[in-house]
Amino acid sequence: MKKKICAIVLSGIMLSMVGCGSSNEVPAEGETSEEKEVTETAESSEEQEAAQEQTTVEESEVALAAALDPNTEYVFGTATLSYADFYSGDVSSTDSYDAVSSATSKKYEIFENMATDYVDETTNAEGYHITGVKNVNVAVPADKVEEYEKLNDSFVKADAQPAQYKIVSVENGAASYSETVLNVVDTVEDAEVELLTGSNWGDYQLNIKETSTAYLRNTREDEGFAVSGAVQGVIVETESGIKVGMEYLQSVWVQPYEISFNIEADNSHNKRVVFDNLAELSKLEKENIVSVTYINQNDAYVYKFAPTYVKPVYRDVTVTGKPDAEKVTFTLSEIPEGLENPGLTVTYIVGEGHDSVRTVIFDGALTEGETSVNLDAEAFAEATADKSQEGSYTAVITSDNYANVAVTVEE
Repeated sequence: MKKKICAIVLSGIMLSMVGCGSSNEVPAEGETSEEKEVTETAESSEEQEAAQEQTTVEESEVALAAALDPNTEYVFGTATLSYADFYSGDVSSTDSYDAVSSATSKKYEIFENMATDYVDETTNAEGYHITGVKNVNVAVPADKVEEYEKLNDSFVKADAQPAQYKIVSVENGAASYSETVLNVVDTVEDAEVELLTGSNWGDYQLNIKETSTAYLRNTREDEGFAVSGAVQGVIVETESGIKVGMEYLQSVWVQPYEISFNIEADNSHNKRVVFDNLAELSKLEKENIVSVTYINQNDAYVYKFAPTYVKPVYRDVTVTGKPDAEKVTFTLSEIPEGLENPGLTVTYIVGEGHDSVRTVIFDGALTEGETSVNLDAEAFAEATADKSQEGSYTAVITSDNYANVAVTVEE
């Protein structure tokens, strides 16, 4: 759709104040002077609120239109963008996004707006790659549409102007993108935030738990959630102003209340997920996270909360642990130095994925000078009751001043 954007001028709002006439005005029959004054004050207040609400709506419309050049005709549509283009203007830097992100051979349809190079099970037998984001709303100058279509053959014209979009510039045979003109539906400030360290999904896992709202999908089904498997992107912002865009199946999951990320460049300490954009993710270490913005195709939801500190990773240490033959004790090769209030959690896992059963068989403090702990015999007996399935162990060392240290379990 072509649309000419005209300059919008907010006209002054004139309020007619009831009761500002002659002091000799006589109250209506059966009405005292005091009652009349209360009535007039209420009416005046209602008029002011109505005018204020109208002004807010008009200002919102102006904000959305202000990003567009009033002297330019635009064609709106959707396009598939790389992560660098999708987050352009919205984050601190897009220099470190890889051209593609490795993924598994499955889950290629898990996000409806995830762009991949998947063809079929034969062609992509060894796995596919995530190449960016589909169905992103864009505004293209009308005189650049033909050139843009040659540069991005995924562009599809729309019938109407969307509420949220990126503006395309085409110069010297290349397309670039503005920051997203966001349509923020709600800014939530009462959610509870939990930052886990050393999780299966990354060095850190940020969990947002809503209290008065229920926008973020936290079940296996999308229905009823404003932010679901259709989410296009997530931006994490720190108190110092750093903004980092997260990617599908690395940091963004179908239950989007969970956000995970690594910071170490080699990923050798957490091989479950391979991350790119590590140069930007690493900037989050020792920072205070204060907000998360979820971006859908046509709207956005912002979560703001008290500063949440990202504890540093304990570097240059490899800790191993081993249960004894009778599964009575668990012994660590060492306890890293400098940990404040160190503790250990040992978990026994039966099964895989969402269907696994996890039983904590030790969770307690580590005493200085001692590297062995006694396992919970009752909990362990319950966890191993089903002899048909072999279990495995995970263990982490916790502390007040460092992210959890993963323990390599030897059995």
